[in-house]
Amino acid sequence: IVPAKVLKGGRHKIRIAVAHNGETRYIVTDITIDSAKEFKSGSVVRRPDASYLNTKIRGIMQDYQKIIDEIEYAQGLTCSELIFQLKNYHAVKITTLSQVRESMESNRPCSEGTSHAHENFWKALIKVIDPNIKISALTPNHVTKVDNFFLKKGLSGSTISNYMTYLRALINYAIKLGFVEYKINPFMGYKMRKTSVREAWLTVDQVRTIRDFKFKKETTNKCRDLFMLSYYLGGMNIADMMSTNFNGNLEEIEYKRIKTISKMESHPPVRFRVPEEAKEIIKRLIGNDGFIKATNSQYSTRFSGVMHFQLRKIAKATGIDNLIFYSARKSFSQHAFDLGISTTVIDYILGHSVQKGGSCLFHYLRVTPEMATDAIRKVLDNLK
Repeated sequence: IVPAKVLKGGRHKIRIAVAHNGETRYIVTDITIDSAKEFKSGSVVRRPDASYLNTKIRGIMQDYQKIIDEIEYAQGLTCSELIFQLKNYHAVKITTLSQVRESMESNRPCSEGTSHAHENFWKALIKVIDPNIKISALTPNHVTKVDNFFLKKGLSGSTISNYMTYLRALINYAIKLGFVEYKINPFMGYKMRKTSVREAWLTVDQVRTIRDFKFKKETTNKCRDLFMLSYYLGGMNIADMMSTNFNGNLEEIEYKRIKTISKMESHPPVRFRVPEEAKEIIKRLIGNDGFIKATNSQYSTRFSGVMHFQLRKIAKATGIDNLIFYSARKSFSQHAFDLGISTTVIDYILGHSVQKGGSCLFHYLRVTPEMATDAIRKVLDNLK
């Protein structure tokens, strides 16, 4: 039983705990007990029907264990994906591209911004390919057809790559969960189009200009403050900043990136002392609940639109081209690199894995919060 999930009157649902690949998730059963006192050491007690309910629980667990034994690829699944298989193993098989998409989106929770992007990718794809096509019927010809369609529309390599990456993710998800087996993978022989690197980084002088510029409207100044806060916090993404509760936490920050928190690979939390420059902005923007309130909009696609509009006004007023919110993150990392800060430390601050170097050395390195704090201080002092 989960104490936090108590029902009215102190009643509890019995749940099956599934511990897998370092995570624990729960499957709710239809068994309900009247109080926490009726459950001890994994068994129902102090009830006339305790023996019957325990037999029922054992039966459920045996069924789940049998399914796990039959799934050859179980170790390659996340805990959430394994639970999905347990709950749907005897259900109607997922066979169409649309069903695969619904399964993947419901089984892999992501931020609102990412979910919105996935929705746009899907709408673009089904203009070319039938959403009700059998996933097993997809061939390299379908992949080529989709690619050619977007190419003829004059889309950039980066945009086409985004659409094709989403299609490939759907196919890989279907393969991973055993919905389909291919003799020839639909993406066999396909090469992703090269994406152009967006020159979004700013010089130190340009960051100073944005920091010191006085705008007429309060909303513009607040959005500028958010941009600078990202820079001061080592390139922290806006979604992470807006989801962090700063109440009683102005001395040190510790967080896990929303973008990578649901991935299988383990990313350590980012932790460092909050610089004074950041504290001043947080105090100006923090709400009573401890979260940043920069505009009347909560963090959402509408808020992103407000930020995009205000950044265009900031760019026009300061004469800085290619200004996007990502410029704060990219500029911080570039300035840190220019100052000779270790790429391993920069990766830690950005929330990346520090084992990307391909050398055995990376398995022995440990970046400390103190190293991250010193590195951020060095970059910010260079801005003065």
